[in-house]
Amino acid sequence: MIAERPFSQAPWDQTPVTVQDYLEALETRVAASEGTVRRLEAAVQHLTEHVQQNSRNSSRPPSSDPPQASGKASQREPSGRRPGGQPGHEGHTRALVPVEKVAAVVPIKPERCARCQPPWQGKDPQPQRHQVTEMPPVKPVVTEY
Repeated sequence: MIAERPFSQAPWDQTPVTVQDYLEALETRVAASEGTVRRLEAAVQHLTEHVQQNSRNSSRPPSSDPPQASGKASQREPSGRRPGGQPGHEGHTRALVPVEKVAAVVPIKPERCARCQPPWQGKDPQPQRHQVTEMPPVKPVVTEY
């Protein structure tokens, strides 16, 4: 069946007919297998292209992107510092309202020291202050005409 063999016609003619038939059947199976392999390779390539699609290179919506595909790594070089507030940095907090403008002052004194547990003397010259600002509920103004 295959016209080109790696040997001349003389050895082929000396080969028994049953062996020739067997070799031709094998050649046919190899040709069919090669066709199957080509078809499967094309299918794998098509599926690989489909898997590599995302919202940037196709008409798919961003919600169909896999989780690991979102965003790129930062191109900045790491500074070596840990994320968050750095030691010695003064925080940004809301300024305390003067005591004269506070509606109510509730003194809270602990009974014992949180660190060493002896009874608290209560003579801290600068106690920690904390203020909570609450908005009153909004009351609608109803006018009837």
